[in-house]
Amino acid sequence: MSAPTLTPAFTVPATAMQEALWWVHQRAKNQSVYNLTWRLACAAGLDADALASAWQAVVDRHEALRTAVIQQDGQIRLTVLPRATARLQWVEVDDPGTVPVGTLLRLLAEEVHEQSLPLEVAPLARLTMVRVGTEHELVLTVHHVVLDGWAIQLLFTDLSAAYEAAVDDDQPSFGTEPVPFSVYARESIAARDSGDWQASLDYWREALAGAVSTTVVADRNSYVGTGAAGVTLRYAFSPDAADGVAALMRATFATPFAVVLAALEIVLARGGAGPDVALGVVVANRMSQRDQELVGYLANLCIARAHIGAEDTVLDVVGRSRDAMWAMLSHQGVPYPVVFGALPESTQAMLNDYAPLLLNYLGPIGAGLRLGDVDMSLHRTPNRAARSDIAIAFWDAADGYLAEIEYNTGRYDQETVLRLLHDLDAVLALGATGPRLPVASVEVRSRSAAGHVDHRPARPTSAGAAAMPESATWERVSRVWADVLAAPPSGPDEDFFTVGGRSLKVIQLAAAIEAETGSSIDLITWLAEPTPRRLVAQLAAAGANPAGDDPAGSVASTLVRLRDGDGPHLHLVHGAGGSPQDYRDLLAALPAHWRVTLSQEREPLRTVPAMAVRYRADLDAAGLRPDVLAGWSMGAQICYELATGYPAPAPALALLDGAPPVGYERDGDTERLRLQAFAASMGGSLGVETDGTAPRTGGENPELAMRALAAYLGGLGQPVPVRTLVERWDTYRRHTDAVAAFVKAEPVRARTLLVGAELWDVQLDQWAERIEPAPRRLRIPTDHFGVLHGPAAAAVSAAIQELCD
Repeated sequence: MSAPTLTPAFTVPATAMQEALWWVHQRAKNQSVYNLTWRLACAAGLDADALASAWQAVVDRHEALRTAVIQQDGQIRLTVLPRATARLQWVEVDDPGTVPVGTLLRLLAEEVHEQSLPLEVAPLARLTMVRVGTEHELVLTVHHVVLDGWAIQLLFTDLSAAYEAAVDDDQPSFGTEPVPFSVYARESIAARDSGDWQASLDYWREALAGAVSTTVVADRNSYVGTGAAGVTLRYAFSPDAADGVAALMRATFATPFAVVLAALEIVLARGGAGPDVALGVVVANRMSQRDQELVGYLANLCIARAHIGAEDTVLDVVGRSRDAMWAMLSHQGVPYPVVFGALPESTQAMLNDYAPLLLNYLGPIGAGLRLGDVDMSLHRTPNRAARSDIAIAFWDAADGYLAEIEYNTGRYDQETVLRLLHDLDAVLALGATGPRLPVASVEVRSRSAAGHVDHRPARPTSAGAAAMPESATWERVSRVWADVLAAPPSGPDEDFFTVGGRSLKVIQLAAAIEAETGSSIDLITWLAEPTPRRLVAQLAAAGANPAGDDPAGSVASTLVRLRDGDGPHLHLVHGAGGSPQDYRDLLAALPAHWRVTLSQEREPLRTVPAMAVRYRADLDAAGLRPDVLAGWSMGAQICYELATGYPAPAPALALLDGAPPVGYERDGDTERLRLQAFAASMGGSLGVETDGTAPRTGGENPELAMRALAAYLGGLGQPVPVRTLVERWDTYRRHTDAVAAFVKAEPVRARTLLVGAELWDVQLDQWAERIEPAPRRLRIPTDHFGVLHGPAAAAVSAAIQELCD
């Protein structure tokens, strides 16, 4: 059977919701904020080969999973590929040691959730198998720019069918041909261009005239915006609340969504927001059978507005919520960014382009999940960032309703969020016990407000612009800034988005900058720090020559002075990926009057000889000739190379469990061992007892290995930022490559201490062949990383002192 003919890659304009989300993603503090992750507990292990085959089949089937989102000529476009390789990732921890299994599984899911999903690279989805001991989980992550929650449910159904077929060594049969998402995208653009949305835009202008966003009063003044630090908690509504929802549904013929929305509006009104309440609701926007079967991003944001009078009863509010919901659903097809752009500036200022408080109803999502014969259950979403102040998603459970609440931890304490939920629970319960109770008699403990107060200091008047530096470029940037935002910047580091900037104004700013200066700016880079200073820097760089190598002397000295003294001078050299912190126990064990210095890399150096040349130059520049050169791990090779450059006799050498310079081959197994060694090294440098096994990973993604290690260290009580681990790993890998490539047999005449912990006897012999006179050998009963810690460090210190006598 011949292979099917693949359609060539093509591009289509992104929908308005996708375009808006692309801009928000670029400026989000944490860009994982729009990663949607299902963390699934597995009742048994899964067949990795079958799962990989099934995952590829699903990516092949759905166009949205083969779509990249790019910026092209100022527009956001979808690039649809004929095929995208879907790799199955895995993380395994054989023995978590003292780390609780549940804790490590949660931390691993959080790290996998935060793993990068570059929008310009398809597929914008990944599947990760996780095993800790005998516990198995599956983590499915997609980016919201190509899929919504409804689509994930459809995707998982197809994955289950494909997996079952793959287990039976069969081809999957999905029954129907999927509708390409590009068809929907083109229809959306055509509806906008043809004026089909005009009636709905008129409806929204009238419905939202004078509306003000409602939110919960914050506990702290902190960052307001998408991507702030956040967390998700789960909440089970009480049986009384479930009974109340059922009673109100029977009495008003309303949906659960309308009932819960009405109850939340009552809580907000009674909490201080007043009679006019406006909050965001997420709607599926799937108005036909075709759309309900479409895998893609169709969901929309709408603003639900309610007027709650003093004489209204709970039933009254629910009835109006029902009617408003039906009206809203009739106009849900117009993307919120288009609606927002059509509102008067005065209304835009009071609503903003995102809703600080969100409500979403997910129906029976996540029920009865299986892959083949393996039952799966949905855990709490592993978010660490918040899209809004507070976002509530609720769904049907076997015995009522469950909710997940994502909130900004910089603004809210958990107790504040729980008060809101308890109030909501109590108002829902009134549906069964007091549906005709006047809303004015309802007491709530949570506090809300009309208007999204962000606690920014008032912007200074134009006189405040004097704080800006003086130059023609600064003046141009200030002028454009004022044209777009109606006021000049108060200073060079003013944030565009905290003073009224919105996605709709970014293109306006970029166009105005180009018109004013003749130079274009890199919007993606600028959005990471959207300030006048960054604009000026980009404009200055646009006219500069490409940067060359650093001029001589521009990099700081590699010499670190750890301790001054009038005794012998011991000079230490870092190990692979190491730092001065590695020598803390040895330093403490040395006599207090010894002078101790250290060489620490300041810029990437690719070879052992290059490091030795640089370190020697900085020692000479300081007028220092050490009495003893000591190096652990890679530092032993560097010390040996340093010693060969001194006239005989060279400074004494202390070579601490470092491999001799005989050259070493690299292969896949070596890389695995190198990752394990790096994990042990990080644990040792942090003083953490790694009594279990470090995580192993697969899937051709180095970032995953560092994220798994971050989760493991976090479980041991030593959280390390992933960025730090990536930087340390890159250095460690470069250093170990340098060690493997370094071959030298030149003899050195120097008194030498040769310490072995994990070195083989043959390696000690190889060192001895390069040293005259014969070195003193010291075997220490510890591992490679234990040489510098505890009793071993004291023994090494004593031996170095003897070497110096």
